[in-house]
Amino acid sequence: MQRIKFYSTNDLTLGYNLEHIEKLLKKCSNRRKELNINDMIELYNARKYFNKGIYLKKWSAEDIDKYKSAIDSYFGITAGFFKSINEDNFEFLYSQTNRNYKDDFWELIDKFKAYENISVEKFKEFMINLEIRLHEILRHKKIVKYFGEEIREIMINSDSATKILLDKYEIKHLSKKSPLYLPAELTATDKKNIISSYIESPNPNLNYLRLITNIQSNEDRIKISPKMIKKAKEKVKEQEEKLFDDNSGIQTEIAVVFSENQDGAVDVNFENNGIHAEYSLQWIKDNLDYPTFLNNFIYLFDYVDSQMRSTLVSKFYQMSVFERFGFISSKNAYKTGFAFNQKDILSLMQLKGYHNELLSLGIRLEEIIEWFFEEYLFNEFKANKFQLNMPSFNSNISEKCTTIMPAMESALNQFSLFVEEGEIDLELLWIRSEQLIYGNIPSMVNKKYVYGVGDEYNKATSFLFSDQVSLTYSEKTEQTYKNYFELLCNEKIKLDDYPEYYTKKVNWLLEQEYLKEDKSGNIILNNKSLIMILRDLYFNEVISYWRLPKAEREIIDKLKQKNIVEFENTLFSRPEQEYINYLLNKSQFNNGLDLRNEYAHGQPNPNNEKKHKQNYFIFLRLFILVVIKINDDFQISEKI
Repeated sequence: MQRIKFYSTNDLTLGYNLEHIEKLLKKCSNRRKELNINDMIELYNARKYFNKGIYLKKWSAEDIDKYKSAIDSYFGITAGFFKSINEDNFEFLYSQTNRNYKDDFWELIDKFKAYENISVEKFKEFMINLEIRLHEILRHKKIVKYFGEEIREIMINSDSATKILLDKYEIKHLSKKSPLYLPAELTATDKKNIISSYIESPNPNLNYLRLITNIQSNEDRIKISPKMIKKAKEKVKEQEEKLFDDNSGIQTEIAVVFSENQDGAVDVNFENNGIHAEYSLQWIKDNLDYPTFLNNFIYLFDYVDSQMRSTLVSKFYQMSVFERFGFISSKNAYKTGFAFNQKDILSLMQLKGYHNELLSLGIRLEEIIEWFFEEYLFNEFKANKFQLNMPSFNSNISEKCTTIMPAMESALNQFSLFVEEGEIDLELLWIRSEQLIYGNIPSMVNKKYVYGVGDEYNKATSFLFSDQVSLTYSEKTEQTYKNYFELLCNEKIKLDDYPEYYTKKVNWLLEQEYLKEDKSGNIILNNKSLIMILRDLYFNEVISYWRLPKAEREIIDKLKQKNIVEFENTLFSRPEQEYINYLLNKSQFNNGLDLRNEYAHGQPNPNNEKKHKQNYFIFLRLFILVVIKINDDFQISEKI
């Protein structure tokens, strides 16, 4: 029979475990003196539910006190037992411990300092003979400190040591995990040698090799040489060629067509993991004015949504569950997935095709951007003196790449100066020498962006919108929904319809007035506008305050008073800042494309024309986003 195991307060086995606590206590009372190692560890897990205040609804206060007292009594037996473990009985007891309880075994060894009863020689012997996983040991700080030299020796000769180092320093864990502790005796040179040996090993894991290629060398974490990174990249390329030489993988097709025969301005179809987008050339030819040329990026190509938030950014909840939880990725990486990559390809194809069609009409996008800064902003908003030096038509492609970045940064510096001073003093601009940080570019608008913050926000949005919380299934209709919000929109369900162990979450939402009961006792949304605001924040990570109606802004102001949201006054939202940093530098993400630095330090290789063309359109796409965001800022500041 499955034993009680505590994982977390959100675990799907929570109800099963609580139901079996009564049976466990009854079994223990009948054979108190015959408890084995697994009985005692099971009691320890049961005790964790009581320590967290998690009970069945049917239990009375008297029942809870009785069960808690019994478990505390049995835990005294467990404590005495684990304190008595020594090198004579350790091997037998560990071998008798259920696989599911190995982590609890070490947790209790650490808690009651039983490791002090084991000699260093015996410890090494146990590690080797019992094939104890290093991960089991390294989650326990006191054990690691006590056997530091022995653990170091085992690590430098272990095949799993590289995975442990990457797990501790690089891998992004989406659920909270116990930290790994490394022995103080393990030196920076040891870590470097461990990684180097792994790269040179016959069959290194491709996922771990990819992580190694993006490691940012650090004395306090992992210090590796450029030569090692180069070798890791070669191994990655070698393995990828082997992996994909049979044309395996998911096929997807993205097509962008500019057609004379397209009736409407745009027709986009999503099917079979692909996208077919067709745009009317006639519509473009009928609207040959600069404002419409730029508006096409908003209304035809969907570079931004109705709140002028960039749609090009990576969104965590656009990823599949497998992409979010199944892939190994660095905690310092910009997390991408299928949806992001698809939009990235589509937006570049849109831009390239549009750029070529406009060129055939004698119109350059670079000239439209110049017009925006030097004429439009003055004519519409009296913002004068913007000056721009865009790449010329006759420049070769590598020269264009080298020119466009300084032009974009100059435009952003001029905008920053305009926000701060109310005008652009070019002499002052030239004197200023600090590096442009995209997250620091100010907005003219107070309360520009809204972000969710705090425990209440995290709890409410997780319960309502997460697909990982156990409120998505209706036992009444046997239907599973993407999240609890969708269940509530489609089901009539009463509080008594929920399993007992789910009611704690629902009651919390009722108590905080996110939900309420209607006259029939059905659970419904209390304030639909509030819930939709929280839903927008959860899935898009940011809201543009002034792009909402007044009634919704008033709701947000009330959330601010409760410290459920916060405001920031920047040109770019946080997701947009992250996206820009991913494209241009490695200041925030170790897998950044670092395109700015590629062209900032001397002339790049002029022979790689294909690469420069791709990079140039990435720069041009980003410049267009800058134009949209600055225009949005001016428009909002005019209205409020």
